[in-house]
Amino acid sequence: MPTIGIMDMSVSSENDDMPPFWMTYFGVDDVDAAAKSVVATGGTVKSGPFHIPDVGRIAIIEDPAGAMVGLMTPGD
Repeated sequence: MPTIGIMDMSVSSENDDMPPFWMTYFGVDDVDAAAKSVVATGGTVKSGPFHIPDVGRIAIIEDPAGAMVGLMTPGD
C-alpha cells in the first residue's frame, strides 16, 4: 500500500488559482462511513467522497476546529 504521494497541480484547470500546499491524508477502511462519522461529530465534508481511478476513494473534511485533512480508502 502506498504511504506517500505527490500530484502536479499544474495539470488541472480546476487549480489555476491554488498556491502550492501540503495536505495530509488518513487511510480509513471505508471513506463513506468515515465521512458520515465526521458530520455526526460536528465536522464538515468539504469535497466527496469521490473515486479517483487507480487511486481509491477520497473525501476532504474539516474538523470542528477548522483543520482540514483528507480521508482515503486506497483502491486495489
